Amino acid sequence: MTYITIRKPGFTPNRFNRTIFRPFSTYTKSTESKWMPTTDISESDYGYEVRAELPGVSKDDVSISVKDNLLTITGEKHQDSEETRNYHRKETRFGSFERVFYLPPKVEPDNINAEFRDGVLTLSIPKPEEVKPREIQIGSDSSGE
Repeated sequence: MTYITIRKPGFTPNRFNRTIFRPFSTYTKSTESKWMPTTDISESDYGYEVRAELPGVSKDDVSISVKDNLLTITGEKHQDSEETRNYHRKETRFGSFERVFYLPPKVEPDNINAEFRDGVLTLSIPKPEEVKPREIQIGSDSSGE
């Protein structure tokens, strides 16, 4: 009998460089994790957006907190009660999860907005006023020349 296996890439040399020098970086408290939701982080002139894919997770099972400039998303995905099936392969992950992100300096936690729709958690994080771009008007010469 032949088995199909999934190849998981090993160490990536640039893995550390990609996260150290970014305004948002992430870390995990434990090295052993049951599952971790994938996240996309984007930046505009006026803020950041964090989108976490949480398929099969209820809004009530997700918690978001900010402490010491760390944004933490925690929650739990419950396993289906159907354990009578004879699986040949089961890749669905269940259990608790945690994602922790360093926030850029001077972000106000009270201004963070969260929305949960169709299994996607979207956090909108506005930039502080001093970081937002400003347009400077050019004045005219007062001597009339």
